[in-house]
Amino acid sequence: MSADNVHPMMRAMAAAIRARVSVLLWGAPGVTKTAIVRSHGAAWGYHVETVASSNREPSDFLGLPIQTGDEVRYSPMAWVKRVVEADQAILFLDELTTARPPVQAAMLRILGERVAGEVELGDSVAIVGAANPPDIAVDGWDLNAPVANRLLHLDWHFDADAWLAGVVTNFEHESVPSLDSILGKYDEAAAVTERASVTAFLSTRPDLILNVPKDPAAAGRGWPSPRSWTNAMNVMVQLPARDEEARLLVLKGCVGEGAAIEYMSWLAASDLYDPRDVLDDPSIVTWTDRPDRIFALTSAITGIALADGTAKVWSAALTAMLSCAEAGRPDLALPTVRTLLGH
Repeated sequence: MSADNVHPMMRAMAAAIRARVSVLLWGAPGVTKTAIVRSHGAAWGYHVETVASSNREPSDFLGLPIQTGDEVRYSPMAWVKRVVEADQAILFLDELTTARPPVQAAMLRILGERVAGEVELGDSVAIVGAANPPDIAVDGWDLNAPVANRLLHLDWHFDADAWLAGVVTNFEHESVPSLDSILGKYDEAAAVTERASVTAFLSTRPDLILNVPKDPAAAGRGWPSPRSWTNAMNVMVQLPARDEEARLLVLKGCVGEGAAIEYMSWLAASDLYDPRDVLDDPSIVTWTDRPDRIFALTSAITGIALADGTAKVWSAALTAMLSCAEAGRPDLALPTVRTLLGH
């Protein structure tokens, strides 16, 4: 399988792994979720540690209290030691909807901060989960809202053609494209522009920054919060610039379908400036344009100047902000100027 033929769901999962954002794969039993995570993780150079939620207790994630002298500390389980000692690891939390509410609560810091008890798993550990919908899981539970909001939710795509071709030889000749071939190299300037676009949109729709669903089933999937928008941005910046299919899946999986569609519609209608072109020639901008469009531009210019760190780009950014102010928009230029002068 070449990188060109990788399904958008797999591209979104790969981006989440590289971004170290916890991702949950939803699907029916027996559709190769576990097998694919294991095979792809191994091919990408990860130690894959599987922890099945169905037979676990809270102490399996928090550790066991042990008194040492006048202190009580939490001793980590063996799986924690294995993922920490690996060069890089995928912690695969299988059967997540079989985890009882107390077990889900014990997972909160693992899913959000990669901390198990008193042990920091570190940036070398990615977290992937798999789950059957609660109505078909064995003793299934809806995910509680705090757990769900820490996750990128992806509906599993079962590739029947790949399975039919591979099962004949027991998948001995399976070819897994590398993470870099799927995602390309990380582009700092493009990432800054992406983040600036999202924050510009949210400045026009503050009601979508936080919107907790009242329905428990909906609260068990993606919904908007500052945390889930941050997760969405962290994953999207790992994707190639024109990968709109995977980008939409990431947005839906983090902040929900409604907010995702509204953002993508706004983005399509906004026709945002390329900040790198503006740094070369600020005169191409109509600085009296819509405030959200200029806000996205100034935010991106700020990020690029700070990330680049050179005097040339810093000076070009200040020149662009001078053009913005002289055109009658000093209010939009001032935050960038303050930030640049502070660095």
